[in-house]
Amino acid sequence: MGKNEVFKLITKNKNYRKLLITTMITGLTQWGAFIAMLVLIGNITSSGLQLGVLWAVSGLFPIFMSFLLGGIIDRYDTKKVLFISEFLKVPFYLLFILVPFFEGWTAWILFFVIRFVVGLLQSVTTIVRQTIIPEMMPDEDLVTANSLNFTLTSFIRLIGAATGGLVVSFFSLNIFWIITSISFVYAGFAMLNLDIKRKKISSKERNFVKEIKVGLQVAKNNVFVSYVLLFALTGGLIIGSFNLMIERMVNEVYQVPPFGLSVLYIAEGLTSVIIGYWIANNKIMFKKVHNYGYIYILMGLTWALFSLTNNLFTGSLIMIAFAFVGGFVVPFERNVMQIKVNPDLRGRVFGLWNTCSMLSMQVGALLTGIIIQYLGNRFVTPILSILEILLGIVFLFYFLKEKDNNYENKTI
Repeated sequence: MGKNEVFKLITKNKNYRKLLITTMITGLTQWGAFIAMLVLIGNITSSGLQLGVLWAVSGLFPIFMSFLLGGIIDRYDTKKVLFISEFLKVPFYLLFILVPFFEGWTAWILFFVIRFVVGLLQSVTTIVRQTIIPEMMPDEDLVTANSLNFTLTSFIRLIGAATGGLVVSFFSLNIFWIITSISFVYAGFAMLNLDIKRKKISSKERNFVKEIKVGLQVAKNNVFVSYVLLFALTGGLIIGSFNLMIERMVNEVYQVPPFGLSVLYIAEGLTSVIIGYWIANNKIMFKKVHNYGYIYILMGLTWALFSLTNNLFTGSLIMIAFAFVGGFVVPFERNVMQIKVNPDLRGRVFGLWNTCSMLSMQVGALLTGIIIQYLGNRFVTPILSILEILLGIVFLFYFLKEKDNNYENKTI
């Protein structure tokens, strides 16, 4: 394992390099816009319950449509799909400018419509970007690529959070909507120029529902895909509570200005960047699959501790621990869906994974609001982490009992 695996992959693969650049640019602008979105929803709601319900419901409807996206993506030209979806985001992000001009139900409905469309389009681009990565490089480079994607995403989150909290504190939210829209124009043209040799699927029967059932069959027949989808559900509960809990802890428990948001995101993001780069550069994958059971258990345990913290310092320490264990999950789950699934089925499997993850995230956000309203901030993360811990234990003992629990010997 060379010391320059990351550098070699970036320099030798022009298409992947272009994908990374657009991911970085749109990721930075979207992350800033995401923080602005959190501030905006806080401004138009007046309670924890309203906050959780509006956030959950506005992201819930795109999920069911996302379930159909995998079959569509497997069938059509991925470059054109990326181009169209990136450009369609532009006018809808600009519509966020109008939300503060309304109050009550009118503001909530407008926020809901915008986030619905943006969420749907983001689902498209997320699925497509994952499905085309195996078409850009040999299988042996996928661990590096997936971990590098995680590293870049973490770096984007780090920079976006560091600047977002400060900019939101001093400047208008409209800056985020405008800059984000401009970045999608660039991304659309860049994706159209990718050199991807991928043919769309030709089928005599254009029945997307039946094709999507194929993705469910893959999950049913393969233990790896099944567990990854289940962890998308349990992990989604944690992710769904992540941003809302950071906002609640900073404002209500730690009682510090908005820069506290940036501090927590930096603690989590910087750790993710370091661990992700280390995994990417060394192509690290556990040979014994049961070791990932420990990782999932630790993810649940570290998140369970977050709402029990009392100040920004201890909250940051928990963020560091949570990010450290999370860095090992991404290459494992992406490899399962990229290497262990046939190319013509990847869109459907990724679409199913995206649906499970997004659905659970919205449920997590909704439960976060309900728990805050009736039990308080302290109960949120322990309750929402229970299923992740339990499934991690099941995963651990399942593969410990397997005579052959080597990842590389399990294939679809």
